[in-house]
Amino acid sequence: MRLRPPDWPLPRPDAIHHIVEDFLTDWTAPNAHILPLRRFLENCLSTDLRNFFAESCFLFAFTHQKLPPSCQQGYMRMQGLVGSQELRHHAVQAGLLQDYT
Repeated sequence: MRLRPPDWPLPRPDAIHHIVEDFLTDWTAPNAHILPLRRFLENCLSTDLRNFFAESCFLFAFTHQKLPPSCQQGYMRMQGLVGSQELRHHAVQAGLLQDYT
């Protein structure tokens, strides 16, 4: 930017993400800031930025041509989430996994 002339206009953006900001803003609020930002980035990048369990990545690998980045970086390199009974129980209750027991 320092090399540009003083009257040089900024290029028009392809997309804009607006957020409400004040001194009381909780930047970690999932529904107010994180989810809208994730959806904006997913729209700009045309990809799914959520994290998935190994079972979901396995299903994606056989049913989709393009895997989400978390599956490419984790599951396909054999570095998925380390499972536990408590994590599996939580995932079943949240509807993310089926209960096979």
